Parts: sequence; C-alpha cells; structure tokens
Amino acid sequence: LLKPAFDIGFNTLMLYRTLGVSGVTYTSGYMVAGFMAMRYLIPNFRQLQKNEYALEGRFRFIHNRIIEHTESIAFFGGDEVEHEVADGRWNKVAEHIRNAQVETLRFNIFNNFTIKQTPDIVAFALRMLYAQGYLNDQAVLTDGGGKVTSGGEYIQQTVMRSFRSFGEAFDLQETIGQFVGTLENVTDLMYTLEDISSQHDNTARNPSLIASDGDIVFEDVDIVAPGNICVVSNLNVSIHPGKPLVVTGPNASGKSSLFRTLGGLWPIPHGKIKRPANEKGIVTPKEVFLVPQKPYSVTGSLADQITYPEKIEKADRTAEKDQELLDLMTLVGIPYLVEREGGWDSVAKWEDVLSLGEQQRIGCARLFYHNPKFAILDEC
Repeated sequence: LLKPAFDIGFNTLMLYRTLGVSGVTYTSGYMVAGFMAMRYLIPNFRQLQKNEYALEGRFRFIHNRIIEHTESIAFFGGDEVEHEVADGRWNKVAEHIRNAQVETLRFNIFNNFTIKQTPDIVAFALRMLYAQGYLNDQAVLTDGGGKVTSGGEYIQQTVMRSFRSFGEAFDLQETIGQFVGTLENVTDLMYTLEDISSQHDNTARNPSLIASDGDIVFEDVDIVAPGNICVVSNLNVSIHPGKPLVVTGPNASGKSSLFRTLGGLWPIPHGKIKRPANEKGIVTPKEVFLVPQKPYSVTGSLADQITYPEKIEKADRTAEKDQELLDLMTLVGIPYLVEREGGWDSVAKWEDVLSLGEQQRIGCARLFYHNPKFAILDEC
C-alpha cells in the first residue's frame, strides 16, 4: 500500500506544478468518485475466504465420515441417503464458489473500466487543458511546437501512472482480503490448540481435582454434562487400590460421565476429587488407565499399538522388550498378529486391518503394558 500511495502523491504533485489546482482537481475528483463507487462493488474477500474454508471443511468431514463407515453404509443400504447428504454439502460449496466468482468478476470489470479505460479520457482532457494555455499560433510554434507536444505527453503519462497506482491499490484489496481470511482461520486454530493444551493441565484447569498417592475419593461431587445436564449430585465414594468396583446402570445413566470427570475432561461445579497423579498433578496412564468402549488404533507400528502413548523407537527396542510385548499379546490371545502382520515394525491402517475383537484385545494388552494403579474398563 505504501508504493501506490507514494506514486499517487508524487504524480499529483507533478500535475500541480504543471497544471495547477485545476489539474489536481480533475484527477483527485475522479479518484474519489471511483473510490466511492468501488466501495459498494468490492466484495468482502476476507469473509468470502473464511466461508469457503468453512464450507469445504464441512464437505470434507462428511466425505471422510463416509470413507470411515463405508462397510456399515453398504450393509444398511444407505448409499442413497449418504449420497444426498454429500451432494447437499457439495452444492453449498459450489454455490458459494459461483457467487464469489460472480462478485469477483463484477469487481474486475468495473475495476478495469474505471482504472484502465476511462482514465484515457481524463488524461486527454488534461492534455487539452494544458494546450489551451498557448493562446496564439506564435506561442504554439515556439521551439517548433515541441514544448506543447512534450508537455502534453508528460501530462498524459503522469495521469496514467497515477491511475495505474490507484488500480494497484484496489487490486491489493483482493489479495489482502484473502490473506486476512486465511490468517483468521489459522489464528482460530491456534487459539483452539492453546485452549486444548491449557486443559491438559488438570490442576490449573480445575482446582477441585486434588492429587493423591493412594485412593480415588469423590467428595460431594456434582457431575454435570455439557449442556448443564446434572447426571449425579453429591456423589461420595472411595475406591481403594486392589479393590474392584463395578458401576452399573441403564444406558445414558452417567457411567462414562463418571470417568470423564475423574480424568478432568469435564469441570466440577461442586465437590472435590482426589486421585493418583504425577508430580505435576496430571493423571497419566501409570496412575489411571482407561480402556474405552470404542477401541482406538494409533498411527504407527504394531508395537506402538501396545506402548501408546509411549513410543519406543526401533533402535531402542531390545530383544527383552520384544519378548515382553509378545508375552502381552499371548496373554490376550492374539500372538499370531506379530507374524501375520510382518513383525513389530510393520505399519498399517490398523482400524481397517484388525478386526474389532483384535482391536479390543490390543486395548487390554496396552492396559497390561502400563500396569497402572487403577484401570477403568468402560464396557470392555
């Protein structure tokens, strides 16, 4: 923006020195009028870019969801329903792109007409205004008429340079708008990641979670689900190491909510929870380990499926460690996977390669590997 502004100011000064106030009035008036008209025609490139990213994200989400659940959709014969949903998302993306292109085309046409075509008329008018300063033939023929010609040409080129810089400033509107739209999406993502990172520190996030070296203790705890739905109120219970506890109840009664509150995923509006934690007050798999209802297969090798969230590099894995992992696989009844999948270092999309039962058994092997003080089996 500094270069077009400098060029416009410099060329305006040159016109003032050549033509006086009248020349500057013509060009400045035309630029102001063009600027006011363009303000109503310039699309909101920032918002257009943000909306395009949002619509594309929704379309990609439904597309990835179909890929993930292809087998279930095929079994239920839901291809027409899913196709309709995907088409609906895609139509919104296509409609937004078409509207954005129409607005951009309208802007470019007016911009081209205002900045590149019409200024020729203004430049010619100012050239004629300059020529009118020579009132008789004798004045015109001074220096063979070269002064009139060179002066008029100088004025015309100066006006064209001014409008060219004026057009460059408007062209920057689109570039800057798209850049700002992209930047806002990136900053929104960064803020979200920062929020998630801050939530990882359970003690700082929720002072009602108190570190303990032994038991898990709920003292007058209210468990409130998102949406301010109270699942349990004034819960008091003590869980001792080595003493199993079975939590029963109908579906949606809050059994999993109890585990989310214990892990610090949900805030505690009332009461306190004491649970084992590390020196930073954070619950780790060595203290409390959850085996969820839906198995989770990580991106990585077969060995990573057992050691997660720890990761042992191939160079650091000893024969004793391999044997330990094999013993765990034998314990849960799936030692054949090591040979079938090509060894501990084989990498695959495990949620597709392994059956649901094998994934559940690997989840149990992961539990035995970490050997926590407390294990939570959520319908495992």
